[in-house]
Amino acid sequence: MCHLPFALLAALALTTRVGAVELELEDEPVVDATSLVQPALLSGPGFSVDTRVELRGYMARFTLDTPVGPLVAESVEILAEREAELPAVEALERVTRSEAFLRAAGDKFAATGKALAQVALHPVDTLLGIPSGVARYFAARVAKIGNQAQSLSDRTARTLGTSGNPYPVDAGPMTDARPDPSDAPPKPEKHWYTSIGKEAGREVKRQLKYNQVKRDLAKRLGIDPYTSNPYVQERLSSLAWIGSGGNFSAGTALGTIGGVGATVLANGTQVSDIVWSMAPDDLRERNRERLGAYCRDELLMRQFLRRGAFSPTRQTELADVLDALKPAGGGDALLELGMTANSELEARFIVNGLRLVAAHLGARAHGGELKPVGAGLAYVTRDGELVLPLPVDRLSWTGEVRQFLDRAEFRVTHKTVLVGGEASLNARRGLTERGWSIHVRAPWPGAPPYALGGEPAAVDVES
Repeated sequence: MCHLPFALLAALALTTRVGAVELELEDEPVVDATSLVQPALLSGPGFSVDTRVELRGYMARFTLDTPVGPLVAESVEILAEREAELPAVEALERVTRSEAFLRAAGDKFAATGKALAQVALHPVDTLLGIPSGVARYFAARVAKIGNQAQSLSDRTARTLGTSGNPYPVDAGPMTDARPDPSDAPPKPEKHWYTSIGKEAGREVKRQLKYNQVKRDLAKRLGIDPYTSNPYVQERLSSLAWIGSGGNFSAGTALGTIGGVGATVLANGTQVSDIVWSMAPDDLRERNRERLGAYCRDELLMRQFLRRGAFSPTRQTELADVLDALKPAGGGDALLELGMTANSELEARFIVNGLRLVAAHLGARAHGGELKPVGAGLAYVTRDGELVLPLPVDRLSWTGEVRQFLDRAEFRVTHKTVLVGGEASLNARRGLTERGWSIHVRAPWPGAPPYALGGEPAAVDVES
């Protein structure tokens, strides 16, 4: 038997080790928008999209030029929704500038008539607080959080009861990439319809049927009443407030809308009729009952449904997709992860991850388990397949992605990764080397209208 010299053996071992990780790490690129989305989303009546798109935290950050001002969309999914909302913005703009609206507003709030006129002219600044994608999903520093859903809520129940926020932003698994709170931009100035004391304001809104009018108007417009679109929310809230007073017919004033909204919206997730029809308290109770089938921690459920980044719409979506999965375990870990989300983008990421799993597994998902892995969740089926959903616009081979995929939890034989959008060649190679079965542009109901084709082409950022 031939014995190789020790030095040669060491060199071979080093070569093998380096060969396993020799893929070049990538910076997230600036790409041409046509490589990410279908052409129909890049221009239309009254709007256009900047063709240079920055990838930030594995999500695409688009800038739209619209008749009411600039808009930023932090993903392909949000881009489609913002464009679908443009006809509603235009209709709301016409109504809230009308003499009838301003006259009704002046009758009810004589002291704030001037401010009401400014509502239509100066919407909330959309450029504040832009999230940094979903890079925090790949964080490893807070891996310990995954198995503490029950103990965490028990501890906070003893110290805080059901008041306050028992999920501080520095305690969750999605916080590594967040900016220091001291560096946060100033909060937007409160507007006229939120200037009343919180408790008194809520009571007034109930008496005036504000929420019902707002939901009715949103349904008429075909939009989410809880949308984070500042142009829509500003005008819709104003119109609902005045319309709930009884001396101004907001629905009649709106008339009907058309245009590109219906076409674009058909490519995305439709707003559930339940969100339009149910009052917030009733919707919360409905979602609590659904979550209760898969979650044991009552305090955790109450906190999730009453505070955090999940709007009533996103909460409903999460409850419904959880019911479609029918997991045998991991529900509390899911809600704990949800409580650490710090933006709508992160909330969508969690919901869409569940949608990816449900669409891929179908009935085979029933009886599986939601499994905490580092800063997020995977899904383990009854027959042992580990499914990792990554509903990102583009997965690049960064250092944090490599470190995340080298976690011990992923050292299993039967594993599948579901990438919602695209993945770079190096990302695909890295996944293949680690034994993953890869699905790129994995479909799910309501998936963003991604472009068909190959890898996005980088744009010369100096041009």
